[in-house]
Amino acid sequence: MESVSAMMNVELLSACSALGCLEGNKYQKEPDCLETLKDLIRFLRREDETCDIRRQLGNSQILQNDLLYIAKQYHKDTELFETCIRLLVNLTQSPEICFQKVPEDKMFRNYFLEVLSQLQSYKEAFADEEVMGILARKLKKLLDLEWESRREDHTLLMERILLLVRNILHVPADPNYEKRTDDDASVHDQVLWALNLSGMDKLILYIASSEAEQQWCMHAAEIITLMFREQTPEQVATAGEARLASERQKDEQELEMIRQRELAEKRAKVKAGSARHSRFGGTFCIKNLKSISDRDIIYHSAVQNSNNITFDNKKEPKKKPKNRMPMKDTSVTRRSTLSIRLFLKEFCILFVENCYNSLMHAVKDHIVHQRAQENDDSFYLWTMRFFMAFNRVHQFRVDIISETFSVQTFYYVQTQIVKYLDMMTTDKKEAPAWSKRMHLAMKAYGELMATLDTMSRSSDLKIRDSAKVIQGNIFYVIEYREVFLMLLKKYDEVRCTRSYLKDLIETTHTFIKMLERYCKGRKTVMVQKKKKKKAKRRRRQPTAQQQNGDQPQEVDEELNALWDNITSDLSAMLQGREDVPEDVVPFDAASELPVEEQRADGMVRIQRSLRSGEAGESLALLRAAREVWPENDVFGTADISPEEEFMALREIHFTNLNVVAPPPVDEQDEGNEEEMEDEEDELLEEERSQRTEEEFNFNIFVNKFSHPDIIRCYVKLLSNYRNHSTFTCHCIVKMLHRIAWDCEKVPLLFQISLFRVFQKILNDPIAATASMKETVKFSKFALGKFFEMAATNKKMFMEMLFWKDTRDIYELTEGYGAVMEKKNKKSVEWREEEQHELAQLYEECKDEEGDKDVVDHIMEHIIDDSRTRRQIITQLQRQGVIDSAADLKRKKGSKRLTIWREEHELELRNLYEQHRDSDDVLGNILNGMTEKRSKAKVIEKLMGLGLVQDRKELYKKRGKGGARRRRGRHGNSDDDSDDEEDGPQGNGRNFIDDMDEEADFEGFLAQHSKPDAPEASVYNSETESESGSSSDGENKDEDGDGELPLGDVLRKVQEKGFTEQIRWIQNGLRSTAADREKDGDEQAIPIVPLSEENEDAMDNKAFQNFLKTVGISAPSSHEETFWRIPGSLSHDQLRQMADSIEPQEGVALSAAERKKKSNPRYDSLKEMARVRRQEKKGGKKRRDRREEVPVTEVVSRVMDDEDNEEDSEDETGTGLPTLPTTSSAHKRGRVKRALQSDSSDDDSDAEPGLSIDLGTSDALPSSTNKPSAKRSRLVLSSDDDSDNEGDTQGSRVGETLGQSQEAPSASLDNSSVPFTELTLESDTQDSDDDMPLHKVAKRRIIESDSEED
Repeated sequence: MESVSAMMNVELLSACSALGCLEGNKYQKEPDCLETLKDLIRFLRREDETCDIRRQLGNSQILQNDLLYIAKQYHKDTELFETCIRLLVNLTQSPEICFQKVPEDKMFRNYFLEVLSQLQSYKEAFADEEVMGILARKLKKLLDLEWESRREDHTLLMERILLLVRNILHVPADPNYEKRTDDDASVHDQVLWALNLSGMDKLILYIASSEAEQQWCMHAAEIITLMFREQTPEQVATAGEARLASERQKDEQELEMIRQRELAEKRAKVKAGSARHSRFGGTFCIKNLKSISDRDIIYHSAVQNSNNITFDNKKEPKKKPKNRMPMKDTSVTRRSTLSIRLFLKEFCILFVENCYNSLMHAVKDHIVHQRAQENDDSFYLWTMRFFMAFNRVHQFRVDIISETFSVQTFYYVQTQIVKYLDMMTTDKKEAPAWSKRMHLAMKAYGELMATLDTMSRSSDLKIRDSAKVIQGNIFYVIEYREVFLMLLKKYDEVRCTRSYLKDLIETTHTFIKMLERYCKGRKTVMVQKKKKKKAKRRRRQPTAQQQNGDQPQEVDEELNALWDNITSDLSAMLQGREDVPEDVVPFDAASELPVEEQRADGMVRIQRSLRSGEAGESLALLRAAREVWPENDVFGTADISPEEEFMALREIHFTNLNVVAPPPVDEQDEGNEEEMEDEEDELLEEERSQRTEEEFNFNIFVNKFSHPDIIRCYVKLLSNYRNHSTFTCHCIVKMLHRIAWDCEKVPLLFQISLFRVFQKILNDPIAATASMKETVKFSKFALGKFFEMAATNKKMFMEMLFWKDTRDIYELTEGYGAVMEKKNKKSVEWREEEQHELAQLYEECKDEEGDKDVVDHIMEHIIDDSRTRRQIITQLQRQGVIDSAADLKRKKGSKRLTIWREEHELELRNLYEQHRDSDDVLGNILNGMTEKRSKAKVIEKLMGLGLVQDRKELYKKRGKGGARRRRGRHGNSDDDSDDEEDGPQGNGRNFIDDMDEEADFEGFLAQHSKPDAPEASVYNSETESESGSSSDGENKDEDGDGELPLGDVLRKVQEKGFTEQIRWIQNGLRSTAADREKDGDEQAIPIVPLSEENEDAMDNKAFQNFLKTVGISAPSSHEETFWRIPGSLSHDQLRQMADSIEPQEGVALSAAERKKKSNPRYDSLKEMARVRRQEKKGGKKRRDRREEVPVTEVVSRVMDDEDNEEDSEDETGTGLPTLPTTSSAHKRGRVKRALQSDSSDDDSDAEPGLSIDLGTSDALPSSTNKPSAKRSRLVLSSDDDSDNEGDTQGSRVGETLGQSQEAPSASLDNSSVPFTELTLESDTQDSDDDMPLHKVAKRRIIESDSEED
């Protein structure tokens, strides 16, 4: 004590002496005891980085000799007791907190170990029942207070008591000092027993279970974690239970194995020794083995050992650097005495049944909302792993651990593993700490897998069903399946311990076994798949050298593009339609150069603004510079015109000022530049990968484990086979067996390090035990395969030195160079005639346009169709036809103009005024422009000219005309005035554009004939809604199908033509019912459409509403793609569902079939089409004289005939509803909207020199006086030849289309259809007789519209 006092600080020594002294069993405190305790706290607050005050107090043993006695005997003195507890908390805190981390410096490391040894002595002193009893009584008294009565000092005292208990339990054990064996009471066990006797453990359970004490939940979780730090859940759960005969037999086998090993080692030593003394061994000369000199080597040993001669006996192994040494496992696990284990078992049972769910919920809430300290999630993961394992081993119940057993928990733990792995890789200084946290997360993840596996094998059906649901979610997501592959490949023994690798391999084994069992019970398993997109290469910024003229052509193109982007804005500002910024200064007031000398910098600033797209700023800078530097008119004269100002800016933009103009960046953007780039990279990475579904293949998944890095991990763990359990050895051998046998990749195991392990196992006496039987059998199998292959390939002995991949084993089995030969088989030589054919095909196909590129066209026409795309591209490059594969990209059309001239702007204004009231304004403008431009350029120019204020005005007006026609057919007369106002500009879809083939003309006639029954009207309205131009009202009708009865929904879907798809769903329901009745599988079955018709049906809203009405589940999230048959439906319910959707007969008639039955004119129209086709095939030309009537007049007559038919039907009393009568002008206006062009691509086929005038029915002189021209006639046959409109033939009408609409329409009888002849004059076109009928009619309408324009 005197030596300690001599080393202590004088003030500190006097303070310790002023506390008091111990007289017998009674501690006598000094009057200044309270103030002295406060002084000691002040001393500790001012200690330096060496913790000198703490070390001096520990050496003086002030805690054992003074502080504990003060706490025990003066606990009624509230202030003194609280101050003493405060000092105890400070003295017992962890050395990692005192030194911030484990120091690496030798001197500070000694200080660290000194403080640690003092804490271990403190822990032994706290193994006192009286001290723990006082702390427990104080804590219980404070917990009994209501929260309204608790003051701040009460809360502080509660927290300090909990912290003191935590600090004592946190002190690590010192096995070298304690020298305790298993089943003996260590210092930690003594502290636990003191907690038990004092009742402190019950208070911890109360804090963990009480909702009112959730603020202490993190303290409770940490204390519980430290209580069981040296225990295993299996030992605690089986404490006190009678040992089974199998367990006793297992222990006896282990003892016998150890005994046999010792006997084998003794026998080996006896054999190695000589019968005589070593000094009589003799000296021998070994022939054919040279020594350092040229003579034979001299051997001083026994003759029987001469075969084992080696020169490596005295060699020292190469030392590994300290930073490359494998990480050691510092965790301590021991079996405590039985009384301690029984106490801990009782504590675990009470905790799991009453506290687990509530405590884990509170702890998770604190972690998620960041109310806990950093890295406190380690206690959460440890508690989850330990008590879930205890519950699984003791009495498995799912309800008491439900808080931490869900898909969300799997996700949380998996994300924590990935987070710790990333931090371990990046934060290299703290890598050991992150490695320990990752090990905790891996243990928790393994326990989740073990619990799920136990649930799947439970005898309770409900538990098994719940396990299937969780398994389906876990196996579906790719991250849960790939996490083991990632961790095994990234294992590093420098950063991770061998125990972590053991837990990882055992968890992997459990997962694979569970996945294999899950797949065997099902025919198909759909899982998630990541499909990576090809990343687009970022465009690099040009260097200054390139901008200064290395690539003038590219620079000019970029400048032209930049100028085109700002011309519209500049024009608008120069014409006064947009405001010009005013707060612009052309010079730098803070610069050292005077304002007069900054003129060149002002010019550079203007150019930078132009090239960065700031049109307003550049114009403002130009005007401001003109005011600042008016001399020599460098920036223009004072009275400069807008046109000259525009040209001045253009000259500045294109002038090379030898200055690199970077785009201007705001200060805020410049500060966050790196963050924005990182966000853009993340977005690009997300866009590169897509998630799709695929059918899971278990063998392909297992094949992913045949990677050299993964096999190396298993070999490392197998090398330490003596310290592993039987289950661990089984996990290792099972994976190696899967690779060798299931994947058929035995050569992957031909590695000398693995063979050395096999050699040790076979020579070890442990090989004869049952625990190593499986390993011995597999090692013999692998070695046998190796020697079989070595008999044919002598190089196998050298191949043992290297780890191999799939490519290497292919060469080992097929011969060296087999991989290259396999690749070269594809590259067949091109003969001379084939090269000539390829070059000729390239010249023919290089200008082809469309979705296919040049190579696709070549592959369609090349003679040798076995040529692949890569072979064709490679040969084109070899022949010098192309420079690279980039020359074969699809052509995106001709290069569009970028400069708007005055005539272009005038043309754009005229086209806009002409088509501003049409349904497709932008489409009509683009088709009418002489110089083709992109949509974006046209929209930008229209807005720049002030013709359009919002680009929405240029969108297509879909469904407007269709809705009016549908309301008109249903008798809504309110829209008649709207139809009349539209006039010729009211536009529906041009139904002649729908006729892509001649055979579709019959469907065209049937579709646009007026129905004779209300059912047909409803059908037509639905058909129009499907055409892509449905109105909002129609969408509401479709969305509302789910509220209709099943019969009505089924009828509506059939009317849309989905009868076959209904039968497809019906068959799927019945087959699923049969499978479920046979196998009992209750998995949700995806409905995968394989045909194009089924895909169209699944995308249709009406069909989707039908599926919802039936009870089929839609995709529940973005991770699902297909509709699914619910797994909750039984086979009887599925059959009832299939019977309820039996298609109704006679409902699914198409519109054309309805009109065949209801419209008597269809036969005559069909006959006309048949005659027209016969004329085309036979080359017959019509020479009969027929009247020539415009097409619009023909359609008007058809519509009038429809009205007459309805009138006649009403007069006969058919009972059909009477439609309102409209004027002939309205009817013709409606017909004209149907004939309006829809800006289709076929408009470009009409030559500008062609025209047709459609007018009234007045006869004009015959066209025989005109120059001879080829004629085409559209003839609609009729039985009535006495109409007034067509007395003369070959007439050419000179009136406009609007005048023709004012001519009255003739009323026709139901039994007859008028005919007309359409004459088209052309000097260059071929005869219309050689053209399909629908193209002739279509061209007539196009030319009529162009004539009107």
